[in-house]
Amino acid sequence: MFKDKYASDVRSSNLAWNEREEKAIDRLTAIGMSDQLGAALFRFKFGSDAFSGKRAIHLLAHKAKCNLGVELSYATKLATACIKEFVLDNCVPCNGTGLILNGARYDKCGKCGGSGVKRHSDSERALAAGLPVENFARNHQKKFDQVMTCMMASVAATGAKTRQLLRDAA
Repeated sequence: MFKDKYASDVRSSNLAWNEREEKAIDRLTAIGMSDQLGAALFRFKFGSDAFSGKRAIHLLAHKAKCNLGVELSYATKLATACIKEFVLDNCVPCNGTGLILNGARYDKCGKCGGSGVKRHSDSERALAAGLPVENFARNHQKKFDQVMTCMMASVAATGAKTRQLLRDAA
């Protein structure tokens, strides 16, 4: 899986290039040549790079400010909550596997429905954004969803561009 390779690549001490096979340097270069926000999100989530997390919040907040016409401080709160949700996406009971041990057999996790992905509640989102829990759904949910859509579009664009660059290089 690409995310596992990427997580290994950023910790690699061997960044030598080899024209016969795809190496860590190829994947890191391809990510670097893609969407800035998506690249920062990949480095933060899979490379555990804290600076990239701050950069991703900054980039997403500025996109949200321009797209939604809101103040930068509000856009930053929404961006922070979206990025937290993106990074902390494993279902807690099954630890992201989608399966729960039930006696001697494995059953589908009831909390995530077997997807392994955590479903965040409105109150969790409000707390992550530092916004009032009582009126999050009514006053902030639509804007949160728009920021989340913008972020996921950047992630998708980064993945597509990276795959294209690696395919073209092969």
